[in-house]
Amino acid sequence: MVATDLDGTLLPLLLDGSQTLAASTVSATRILRDMGIMVIVVTGRMYRSAARFAHELGLQGPVVAYQGALIQDTRTGQILHHDPVPLDLTAEVLALLEPRGHTINLYVDDELCVAQRNEEVVRYESISGMSARAVGPLRDFLNTPTTKIGVTGEPTVLDELLQELRAAYGDHLSALKTWPFFLEIASASATKARALQILGGLLGFSAQEVLAFGDSYNDADMLAWAGTGVAMMGAPPEVLESADATCESVEDDGFARYLSRQPWFPAGRRGSTGRT
Repeated sequence: MVATDLDGTLLPLLLDGSQTLAASTVSATRILRDMGIMVIVVTGRMYRSAARFAHELGLQGPVVAYQGALIQDTRTGQILHHDPVPLDLTAEVLALLEPRGHTINLYVDDELCVAQRNEEVVRYESISGMSARAVGPLRDFLNTPTTKIGVTGEPTVLDELLQELRAAYGDHLSALKTWPFFLEIASASATKARALQILGGLLGFSAQEVLAFGDSYNDADMLAWAGTGVAMMGAPPEVLESADATCESVEDDGFARYLSRQPWFPAGRRGSTGRT
C-alpha cells in the first residue's frame, strides 16, 4: 500500500489556500488503485480538509488526519481510531498559552474553534480552506477533548515555545512545527506511524508492505517505519535521514515521477505532467 502526506508532498506549500493536485498525481493514484494497491492520505490536516483531497484523488476508505490522532473512513464516516489530547493536559496548556495572547486553535469534533477572529485566524482559514468558529475564552469553552491544539505566531516565538512545551510535557504530549508560523500539539501517542500500524492491524498489511511519501518533521516517523520511505527533495535533514530514498519536490511532480521509475509501475499508463 502507499501512504502519502498532503502539504509539501502532493500539494505545494502555498499560503493563499490555492493548492491544487497535479494531473500527474491524480493519474498516478488512479493507476495504483487500478492495480489493486491501496493509497491512504496521512496528514496533519483536519479530516474534512483531508477528505476533500482524498475524494479528488478518487480514493475511498480510511484517511489519517491530525498527525495520526484520527482515522476516519470516507465511505461510511466511521471513526476507526481517535487519540485526542486529554482534557486535563489541554486545560494546562491553555492556562499557559492564553495569558500570553497566543492565537490558539482547538479541533473539537472536526470543527475548528478559536477564541476570536483575528488576522492569524483569517490566514489559517485561507491556507486550510476551513472556517473557524469563534467561541470566546477557550478554557471556558472546553468540555470535550480536542483532537489537536494549534498555535499560530511569529516563528522565533514559536521556536521558544516549542522548547518550553517539550521540556514540560515531553512524555505526555507531542509538539512540533509544521509551518514556520504554526505549532501543533497532540497526544504523545498520536503519530503517523502509529496510525498506519493500527490500520495495518485492521486491514492486514505490514510495515514492509508500505511505500510512504513525506516532506516534513511530522513525516519522519512514518518514513522510518515504512518498508520504503521516500522524502521529497528539500526536506529537512532529519527527515531525509529517516527515509530510504528521495524524489523530486512537489513542484516537480516528485510523487508521480518516483512511481514512474519503479519497474512494477505500468510504463504505458504513466500520467502526464501539469496541474489540474
